[in-house]
Amino acid sequence: GCNFPDTPAAEGGKKVFHATAYTLNLRHLSDGWKALPPLPAPIAYGASVSTPQGLVCIGGQNAQGAQTDVYLLKTDGQTTRLPSLPVPIDNGGACLCGHTLLVTGGNQPKAGKGLYALDLVSPTEWKRLADYPGPQRVQPIVASTPTSLLLAGGYAFDAVRKECTPSTDMLQYDIASGSWSRLDTLISERDGTPRCLAGGSGLVKDNRLILTGGVNHDIFRQAMEGKGPVDYMKKPADWYRFNDDLLTYDLEKRTWHVTYDVTGMARAGGILLLHEGSLYMICGEIKPGIRTPQITVVPL
Repeated sequence: GCNFPDTPAAEGGKKVFHATAYTLNLRHLSDGWKALPPLPAPIAYGASVSTPQGLVCIGGQNAQGAQTDVYLLKTDGQTTRLPSLPVPIDNGGACLCGHTLLVTGGNQPKAGKGLYALDLVSPTEWKRLADYPGPQRVQPIVASTPTSLLLAGGYAFDAVRKECTPSTDMLQYDIASGSWSRLDTLISERDGTPRCLAGGSGLVKDNRLILTGGVNHDIFRQAMEGKGPVDYMKKPADWYRFNDDLLTYDLEKRTWHVTYDVTGMARAGGILLLHEGSLYMICGEIKPGIRTPQITVVPL
């Protein structure tokens, strides 16, 4: 991860990337957090996927730019190199479908929209599958069912035109047919404005897609296009209206259920995990440039 440890981002502070890793045994919380050996290099904005063998860490960005490194991280801190990505990817997403690792979205060379696959049974090389349709999706939510990949939210930004395009829908990639389709539109905010969930988090449980976190569509778009207030970085956290609703989408019935205003879910870039019937929202930004070390646990 990264943060601004010396001077806040709002005051022009320098972003620092970290190679630190920690572990916490949930059955022995009194033991506290334990530091692991450093990661191979400082890295942030990468994708990570839990597998039976360990945590696969994919791509990301550091002071040298976007990266292609992929490695398996064990609970003892040991790392094993896996084949590097064909192209550098940061701020993308990844999931595991069967024994196949899938990576897409994020910043790719030439605003690419590639979908890449690696068979973890025989991880020799990445295979490029069909590009996803529509605009580029940076900081999307990526999840999987046994037969498909789900790609929700994210945004595209044209730096020349200063145009930001937040995505307000979800796409589905069918593994068997190798084709993309539009799944549905993200349910609107309570006041009817669209959602984009860029920087949000999600997972699939019992054929339901659970989504939360992420930025506010209108506030984020205006800021990216240079139309935000002069003191944009110095507003209180509530002003940015990060999403704290817990959205549940039934993949069979294609219906939404919303639990509004769940404390601790309003994070951008947080990690959402499911463990023994509870959701864990880990770290993330509570406002632009301000990270939190807090972990929120919400029983399902």
